[in-house]
Amino acid sequence: MSKASVTRPERVLFVHAHPDDETLSSGGTIATLLELGAEVTVLTATRGERGEMLTERLAPLAGDAQRVAAHRETEIDAALAALGGPVHLWLGGQGARPTDLPERRYVDSGMQWGPDGRATAADDAPADSLTAADLGEVVDDVRAAIRSTGADAVVSYADDGGYGHPDHVRVHHAARYAARAEEVAFSMIVAPDDGDADVTVDVLPVRAKVRAAVEQYRSQVTVDPVDPADPTALSWVMPHGVRQHAPAVEAFRHDADPQPPAPQTYAEMSGQGKVAAVAVALVLGLVTGGLGTVTHQQTIGAAAFPIGMVITTLLVVGLTVGIRLLYRSRAMVAAIGIGILVATQVLVSVGGQGSPLVLANAAGYVWTFAPAVIAALVLAWPDLSGLRSRTAPGRE
Repeated sequence: MSKASVTRPERVLFVHAHPDDETLSSGGTIATLLELGAEVTVLTATRGERGEMLTERLAPLAGDAQRVAAHRETEIDAALAALGGPVHLWLGGQGARPTDLPERRYVDSGMQWGPDGRATAADDAPADSLTAADLGEVVDDVRAAIRSTGADAVVSYADDGGYGHPDHVRVHHAARYAARAEEVAFSMIVAPDDGDADVTVDVLPVRAKVRAAVEQYRSQVTVDPVDPADPTALSWVMPHGVRQHAPAVEAFRHDADPQPPAPQTYAEMSGQGKVAAVAVALVLGLVTGGLGTVTHQQTIGAAAFPIGMVITTLLVVGLTVGIRLLYRSRAMVAAIGIGILVATQVLVSVGGQGSPLVLANAAGYVWTFAPAVIAALVLAWPDLSGLRSRTAPGRE
């Protein structure tokens, strides 16, 4: 069962290592998202130059990297069209390369089957292969793809690459680092039955599209015929002879638990947060009261313009109004007002009856009464945030 309902980001970037990976491991989700109206982009790192050529007709291509690459380009074009036509980018190419760098082409690193049935690194990976490239450069190319597509979410393999292929592992790390750097969500493809999925997607409704897409990869897999008893069943035989069955759901695990949004208003804060906010507001009031008491009598110029009175009054207005608008908190405004009054009274009492800090003149009267009046007015105005939220137009 899914731990979360399936949500649809507006733009999703799927990052895969070779042609066919996007269809075999996430084709159902790609087709589903496209049917829902999402903007989907598939980013492929290599052209699978070292892939097997299974059919007799294609066997002569094996070992000829350029001809294999050209053929697999035609396969992925046809497969993506069958899935619904997502945008397609090649890593290092247009839209997936920083604009100040010349385009480059990453080559399939190759692999070999280990004794445990999982893929391991090949002994003869080319110098221009994906795994030989600097990881930072690969990450920058994925970041460029995220920016060019405006992706809200990135999807790729889990940290083992699904079955150990070194290109898959490299793509996982590059996509994950890039998503974090661009501050977008990153999700990993996992087995539906591993119990660690955060989201599962029912892909049976798009099974026909996925079958049509898988059938385009004749160089890589042999697709079993449709079973009349179960038309939704889909299976294929891999080059190493293992038969795989397409699951009824595709599953994904989020890179990290979603972080709760930071409190935006006083009401959203925890109890401790509210106490801390009021304490900070009180300190701000004390500091403002101290500065205002010391400076409110200052004048400037021959006309003795009361610069101190004007600045201190504006400071109180800005602080109280700003706090009320930003945090929508009467408690914090009250704390500021109390802090100003306390600081003023303490400084005056320290100066005694003849204190030169608050004189019986216009500036002194303003400083004595204005902070309290301003704070009272700011406290009195109604909170219209609820009305604004109810009347604001909904987001698309």
